[in-house]
Amino acid sequence: MSKNVVAIEKAYDYNSKTLNEAMDKLCEDLGYDKENPFSSFIKPGNKVFIKPNWVASRWRESADHVDSLYSVITHEAVIEAVSDKVALALDGKGEIIIGDNPSIDADFEELMKFNNIRHLENKYNVPCHVIDMRPLVCKDLKDYGQRDKMSHQTGDPLGEVQVNLGKDSMLYSVDPSLFRGVFNEREETVKAHTGDTQLYTYGKSLYDADVYISIPKLKTHQKVGATLNLKGLVGSVTEKNQLVHWRVGSPETGGDEYANEKELEAAKTAKVTHRGAWPGNDTIWRMVVDLYKGMLKKERKYFSVIDGICGGEGQGPFCPTSKHSNILIAGEDLLNTDIVAARLMGLNPNKIKYLQYFIETGMTSLDNINVKSHIDLYSKNFFNNDDPYLDFEVIDKWKEIKIMKNYS
Repeated sequence: MSKNVVAIEKAYDYNSKTLNEAMDKLCEDLGYDKENPFSSFIKPGNKVFIKPNWVASRWRESADHVDSLYSVITHEAVIEAVSDKVALALDGKGEIIIGDNPSIDADFEELMKFNNIRHLENKYNVPCHVIDMRPLVCKDLKDYGQRDKMSHQTGDPLGEVQVNLGKDSMLYSVDPSLFRGVFNEREETVKAHTGDTQLYTYGKSLYDADVYISIPKLKTHQKVGATLNLKGLVGSVTEKNQLVHWRVGSPETGGDEYANEKELEAAKTAKVTHRGAWPGNDTIWRMVVDLYKGMLKKERKYFSVIDGICGGEGQGPFCPTSKHSNILIAGEDLLNTDIVAARLMGLNPNKIKYLQYFIETGMTSLDNINVKSHIDLYSKNFFNNDDPYLDFEVIDKWKEIKIMKNYS
């Protein structure tokens, strides 16, 4: 099946029967074998890495509301439905690794108890491992950003793979002196992105896999507009301080942390800050583009299922409001699947900078993406209308990315 095909199907809950029926329809849309659908891109003996969105293990205490954690993270039932088809395709030969590099303050063991996903380690006739790829973790959120207060752990058991994008990096032409990563100590971030040195360090278990399967959440994001497959690649990088999220300061001083000096000053005494959380952040989208370029340096098979049964709208990625959109989206091309997902959310892909970049540079085209679905609304002229479809809400600063029909 062409990588230009993206499938959309309904799934009204996370019941295994409902999920399997929806997965069967997605696979039919994608032209896969009915009995062994993933055999078109997974062969016996392959190492398959499955990456969900496990950004958090609990609801943020700083949030102005409390909602379902499943508006933030991938539901374990979707992971299991995908893993079952992976194991079938491997036919007793190969390996499944399920893992992520969550937010540095996420409690992985708490997450494992919450979703019970480790039971998959004993379910299949091939080895299956669930891993936390983080070498550093933050045990107390009040210590966030302070490298010397982080705790060390094993990280990816296979180690790391360093990729230097050099002049291909979207950060190559940007003055690195104001770059900010995860930690307050910016020297490491600046050094990783100066001149011909443009480094990203991926988990080896993920990067060297024969097949990479992404299972993100259908969710809005305050810094980039939407977080799906490409933004989810933040969880592929083990050296988090290489991930440039913004430039410190405001545009008056060359930064894009805040929109202006007034907001910058107000943040100094605010209980909760939203650094880089506006469309004028001209840094983080470049990092997202870089992460995808880095992945494409190595040949592998790709597949994605986006969990939109319960999505997250508004103040994502950590504090969204549940959006029960009852949708699964699937495709073999991460970029094209993201473009379809964004448009389905009621967002304009051409106004989400990291998607806009790939569209404008000709890496993909809306005209060439073939949306298939048993749902008539999505099976014809998907991009050629102003229907807001699922009509996801965004924070006020991001209103310009919305398909504006019926928007208030």
